[in-house]
Amino acid sequence: MIKLIATDLDGSLLDDAKQLPPDFQAVLSQLKEMKIAFAAVSGRNFDAIHPTLGDSVNTMICICNNGANIYEKGVNTLNHPLARNQVHRTLDAVKNMENTVPLLFTMDKCYATSGPQGFMDWAQRPYSPLSWLDSYEDFYKIKDDVYKISVYDGSGNIENYSYPVIRNAVEKDAAVYVSGEIWVDIVSRKASKGYGLQLIMERLGVKKEETMAFGDYFNDESLLAAAGYPFVMANGVQPLKDRYPRHADTNNNGGVTKAIREYVIEKAKEL
Repeated sequence: MIKLIATDLDGSLLDDAKQLPPDFQAVLSQLKEMKIAFAAVSGRNFDAIHPTLGDSVNTMICICNNGANIYEKGVNTLNHPLARNQVHRTLDAVKNMENTVPLLFTMDKCYATSGPQGFMDWAQRPYSPLSWLDSYEDFYKIKDDVYKISVYDGSGNIENYSYPVIRNAVEKDAAVYVSGEIWVDIVSRKASKGYGLQLIMERLGVKKEETMAFGDYFNDESLLAAAGYPFVMANGVQPLKDRYPRHADTNNNGGVTKAIREYVIEKAKEL
């Protein structure tokens, strides 16, 4: 019996317009009645996902910044920041690379500088609020803990451009993921979506075979691997779909809530 469901947000639970499925609140209410815990998992920080999820964040678990921050019912319970030297090494690695812009995520802010047009177009999206710095050197002056760095790469060849450079700079003591066609994420080795889920499983006393997870991209693999019932979205990357046989409908067709209804809610009625 499923006791915990965890889903990635962007590309999985949320559609391409960053909207929740129309039946999300109804499904969430049913899960609450069934005493099944629900975890929203994201590479974004808590303040960035709060507007999307609304007051629902006060009833669920939120694994943010790729597992660097965990919130339970709206309360921050666990953090894994990057070391200062890891932050500076990442900044040094991409400082002189064209078509790249680092974003530094603290507990409640996301810092950026101006960059190429592709990045500036992305930055205008209402769900991507940024705190703008005057110059690249101002990144080095940030005093608050940094929990994640996301590097924008507009080269069109992320696997062979920024990713290997960043990996060579920090992978010995930090985790580096390609998290989208234009993003490389850097977090503490103690932080990952999967490790965050495992901590929640331990805290709730939930076994792997009692856990369901949804994801669509490479940075979701640890999340999928931690669950006994992993589902890859139909819009997900092909290597993940090849590796995990269970697939959900696309994010634009409400694939996550469809699968929850079919495999959890309806199955429970048959018992």
